[in-house]
Amino acid sequence: MIRRALLGVALLALLLPPLWYVAFPTAAPDLPAAGRRVEVAPGVHVNAIEAGEGPPVVLVHGHPGSAYDWAALMPELAARGRRVIAYDRVGYGRSDARLDGDFSVDANARELLGFLGAEDLHDVTLVGWSYGGGASMVATRQDPSRVRELVLLGSVGPRIGELPAPPSWLRDFVLGPVMSWVRWVPPLGSQLEASFLDRAFHPAAVPPDARSVFAANFARSHSFESMRSEGRDLGGAADLDPSRIERPILVVHGEADQMVPLFVAEEIHRRAPRSKLLVVPGGGHVLPATHPVELAEWIVRGTKTAS
Repeated sequence: MIRRALLGVALLALLLPPLWYVAFPTAAPDLPAAGRRVEVAPGVHVNAIEAGEGPPVVLVHGHPGSAYDWAALMPELAARGRRVIAYDRVGYGRSDARLDGDFSVDANARELLGFLGAEDLHDVTLVGWSYGGGASMVATRQDPSRVRELVLLGSVGPRIGELPAPPSWLRDFVLGPVMSWVRWVPPLGSQLEASFLDRAFHPAAVPPDARSVFAANFARSHSFESMRSEGRDLGGAADLDPSRIERPILVVHGEADQMVPLFVAEEIHRRAPRSKLLVVPGGGHVLPATHPVELAEWIVRGTKTAS
């Protein structure tokens, strides 16, 4: 009898919070205005935003993320005579949901190449941030014909699989039932978002607009699914070896990055024959937001930046 009562209490504790917020929903923030829709594969479109004129710079965001994460950097690049284009990767923001279930670096690389082709871009400075750096490396290795130079910001790469990770059963449980439950309870979802952003921005403070954009992205069901499904191939299935990349690479990494440790950048630099490494003293993972002026200068100068 006592066990049944305890089980009933436990079930109520699990069910009542989501039911409450279903009955009395809270309004989620919205993403900034949409840009252009670009078809990157048959029937698959991404949302692209653009600023400036001049040699093209294409920005590839991380996991999770959206094109709007580059808001501080884009005007700085445009002011330096660059045509800068950012897009929501498939499954995020205002782009189409990922319907094929292929949440892999390779799939993102194919779509990146599809984006460059659809936009007919040449001599591109390709800037990949975090997970987007992995997709940019793979895309450049597969087809370097449209890429002039590669810039990797806080990028995943070789040895990323050495980061401590929970057992697969625990990871699947947390990313599955636990995350789904949290998403239906907005106060807990907000705490999860805040914890993630605090770690990403460390040691800098998180600006309010970054919290708003992240919450708006997280509130979209397809972004949520991409967030919890991507990254599972970073433990070794994704080929992140830069040694066969033909183009010059500028590796920029925050000294205090808590999301992707500095040793990953050092390994990219060690393996890539045409790379230079720039370590940002005291920098965290979100360099496009915390160091937009310096970063714009480094991107424009490319591998001439580092000694």
